[in-house]
Amino acid sequence: MQTLEITTGTGRHFYQFYKGREDLFRITLPFLFEGLLHGDACLWLVSRSIGVLKAIEAFQRQYDILRYIENGQLLVFPAERWYLVNGRFSERKALHRLHRFTEERKKRGFTSFRGAGDGAWFDLRDWGKIQAYERKIHDWVLAHRVLAVCAYPIEDCTVVQTRDVLEHHHSPFLTKL
Repeated sequence: MQTLEITTGTGRHFYQFYKGREDLFRITLPFLFEGLLHGDACLWLVSRSIGVLKAIEAFQRQYDILRYIENGQLLVFPAERWYLVNGRFSERKALHRLHRFTEERKKRGFTSFRGAGDGAWFDLRDWGKIQAYERKIHDWVLAHRVLAVCAYPIEDCTVVQTRDVLEHHHSPFLTKL
């Protein structure tokens, strides 16, 4: 599998729609691995429907990633634990975790960051809050020169949600695969 070359430090907030686990892996794995090769600290938030263990297994089948997990350069984490409190979206919790992740990685010597998030966890009742958070994250990505890809399961998105995703991201994430 080819990797995708994107210059680290440019501050880009991409979106991508996917259909199923393998499609998500095709989008996310090369993006994150390229970051690991460039020395970026990488965060991958994986929904329960995909599964953290399945995600790590798929990543390891394509790339040797265990050393990156062991040295803290790569964190694969459940999206629901990152974003939710009592089953509902918590912007405060998400921003706190993001700040903690970046500060901990800076202490380890990492100066650039990449992130990928799977949006399959969201609850439609929280959509407005999630989009307000996306606007804040968009500004944060630009200010901190982070590369981020937000992936959404297209079959679960309404027309309004699809429009919102397009509005709060720079552009689609296109791979050279």
